[in-house]
Amino acid sequence: MESSASPHGEMKDEDRVYVAVEKDVREGRANFVWVLQNTAEERKITVVHVHRPAQKVPTALGWFPANQLEEQEVTAYRNIEREKMHKCVDEYLNMCASVKVQKAEKLVIERDDVGKGLVELIALHGITKLVMGAAADRYYSRRMKAPKSKTALAVQEHADPSCKIWYICKGNLICTRDASLDGPIITQSPTGSLNSISSQSEMQRSRLLLHEAQGKRVNVSSLTPMTQDLFSQRSRSANFTLCPELTMSALPDEGLVESSISGSIEGSVIDPWDDISRGSEFVEASGRMTSLPVKPQDVAKEDGSLVLPSVRKPEGEHLFQFPQHDLQDLGVDEVMHKRLQAALSEAKDSKREASEEFFKRQKAEKSLNDSMQKVGVIGILYTREVKLRKHIEETLEKEKVELLTLKQQRDEIHEELQKARQKMEELQPQISDSEQTLKDARGKLSEAYNHLNSIRQVHEVICQERDDAVRENEKLHQKKGAATICTHRAETFSEFSLLELVQATENFHESSKIGEGGYGCVYKGFLRHTTVAIKRLDPQGMQGKTEFQREMDILSNIRHPNLVTLIGACPEALALVYEFLPNGNLEDRLTCMDNSPPLTWQARIRIAVEICSALVFLHSCKPPSIAHGDLKPANILLDENFVSKLGDFGIWRLLIQSINSTILYHCTRQPKGAFAYMDPELLTSREITAKSDVYSFGVILLRLVTGRPALGISRVVQQALDMKCLDKIFDASAGDWPYVQAEKLAKLGLKCCEMNTRNRPDAKEAWRILKPLMKSVSFVRLSTSSIRLVPEDSSSIPSYFICPIFKEIMRDPQIAADGFTYEAEAIEGWLHGGRDTSPMTNLRLSHHELIPNYGLRSAIQAWLQQQN
Repeated sequence: MESSASPHGEMKDEDRVYVAVEKDVREGRANFVWVLQNTAEERKITVVHVHRPAQKVPTALGWFPANQLEEQEVTAYRNIEREKMHKCVDEYLNMCASVKVQKAEKLVIERDDVGKGLVELIALHGITKLVMGAAADRYYSRRMKAPKSKTALAVQEHADPSCKIWYICKGNLICTRDASLDGPIITQSPTGSLNSISSQSEMQRSRLLLHEAQGKRVNVSSLTPMTQDLFSQRSRSANFTLCPELTMSALPDEGLVESSISGSIEGSVIDPWDDISRGSEFVEASGRMTSLPVKPQDVAKEDGSLVLPSVRKPEGEHLFQFPQHDLQDLGVDEVMHKRLQAALSEAKDSKREASEEFFKRQKAEKSLNDSMQKVGVIGILYTREVKLRKHIEETLEKEKVELLTLKQQRDEIHEELQKARQKMEELQPQISDSEQTLKDARGKLSEAYNHLNSIRQVHEVICQERDDAVRENEKLHQKKGAATICTHRAETFSEFSLLELVQATENFHESSKIGEGGYGCVYKGFLRHTTVAIKRLDPQGMQGKTEFQREMDILSNIRHPNLVTLIGACPEALALVYEFLPNGNLEDRLTCMDNSPPLTWQARIRIAVEICSALVFLHSCKPPSIAHGDLKPANILLDENFVSKLGDFGIWRLLIQSINSTILYHCTRQPKGAFAYMDPELLTSREITAKSDVYSFGVILLRLVTGRPALGISRVVQQALDMKCLDKIFDASAGDWPYVQAEKLAKLGLKCCEMNTRNRPDAKEAWRILKPLMKSVSFVRLSTSSIRLVPEDSSSIPSYFICPIFKEIMRDPQIAADGFTYEAEAIEGWLHGGRDTSPMTNLRLSHHELIPNYGLRSAIQAWLQQQN
């Protein structure tokens, strides 16, 4: 293993090396490979991993904190995580085996904090050599000199000082924390050491050789940047004094230059120019020379070599000139002086021409280089153009094939068109016959229409008789103390033949289908002068006629104002006949399906009370009790007066009391309820209880208050309650909610949605909370002002059908003490609001008792049927 100072020098083969690894082998592979590459085969390696137990556990409803789940579930999930962790650690051991490192072990500890876990392992096992990551691979850079991750910093700070730690990132050694009794010492990677650079410069200075003093080159690329800068600085600072008579013999010899350089190396200073300057001092003493500075380009050239200074000719205005007094002293006449001046001028012109020729040559070379570059670019473009042309030719061939195919398809279509025209000409006589048949059918239809009118008259008579019978039945129930509940088979229950159902639904035609579910299809039919809903069960979903007969017997014996009435059944077709409810279901009303207006908050409170009443009835039936099992807004139907009724008992459950007084739950079918309304415990226990209906009822309450989707609604409402901003999530389309009533509904819904069934109230407890809310609602309207139960032409409505308070057609007329007839809910809201006067006369009422007006109710129902 390599350290920051000397590879393989600080780790002995008999020592054990501990390597901290990641759980993800892909993240830790590079660092572990570094360890294997820098470790001998006989080295003992221990793979160290700190396992962090999962703090959240996945369930069918999402991720939950471990402290909120059962201990068995948390233990099972964590065991799976441990198995995965050990498999990952074993992969590191396999890597050791692949490079023939046989003495490899693994050491695993579970801690919530990885850094603390590593520090604890160092202390427990006396670890003296540890290799770990400095940071994630994505944070690696060449400038990294210290660990960055929180784990690495924590180990660096808190680990035992006797432990030496190597910090690796992306397969590169970043730094090392040396072992020390006083404290950790951080040593950076040797790649950036200043001492190594200094030693390299000294070695290169000692190897420097000078070949010749005149025009010879020394390779600059072999020198360190420090040495190059030193040469450049010396070159720029050197000035030389030259003369025309100076020759190579005047320069110091090679031995002199070498001795000068050697002396400079010993003094750690290189100055190859000193001896040359000293050798030129005798020229300055003559008084006939001028100084000429050496330019940097005379020292360092572009090819990376260094040219030592040599004798050069002067340039420009520094050409050699003998002073006038010196010429006179030498006895030179004026003619010679002029010749010398002419020669110097000619030399100057030659120098200028040479300089111009040099610049022209440079320009020509640059132009040649540019041309070569252009040729290269043109070659690349030509290659691309050839490829593009080849691609275009291939595309063109494909287009030709496609065009040929399209032409063939066109010809085939043309032939089919000709055949269709011939067929149309052949069918023309048949069309004429069909038109004649249509005329005959219209005549028969007219006759059938007349017959239908006569049947309607008979229907009205039967309806009147039915209403009379219903009134008498209600009176009998009032006398017996069971106004809304009947535990025996209703007298109106009938058994229908398959022929009657076929005629009522036009042989179960698709146009008569009004619904379809997992247990069969629902058809709208006209059976025995009454519009009904016929639910035909799927024979494959039943266990036979025995179970169907048992369901028919039980469902026909329960009656409640808020349960869909079972009129009859057809055992031959496995069909149940229910009363027809024209206003659809609560789900469509909450989502304003078909642009229907939203329900008011008063209507929503009333619907909640009605559904709770139905649940109390179902759960209280003896024997046996019944659990609906699929309670959701789609199964809550609304009649013509928007009275809610609970339907779809296709998956009802019988709650059977056992001998030891515990409740057993008999499931007639597999639960197929909507997931958002399904009891979470049903997913594990698969046992439907009365508390399962309470959970679904709680979700419906929250939907009535907020109008939001059912999925996750309990969490949203709970957060709003905690933040005291419940009014911000009220469904504004329902009108101005009274905060007190809405808060009670929301809190009741949250109680019903408790995850633990023991914390949920039963239906009776919910009823005790909802009943006061119903009484506090005054002037209840079933919908917004845009919902109309009557035709738009209100002038055709008899005035005595209109409630004086609601200004709408009454559905349950009641006679008050003042002699006027009001809608039952309107007058009850008036009286419960603390008023004791007449709404019409403003006189004090003698009593608060109400008498049902059955005659007016029958007249209103008959009139509404005629209007429909």
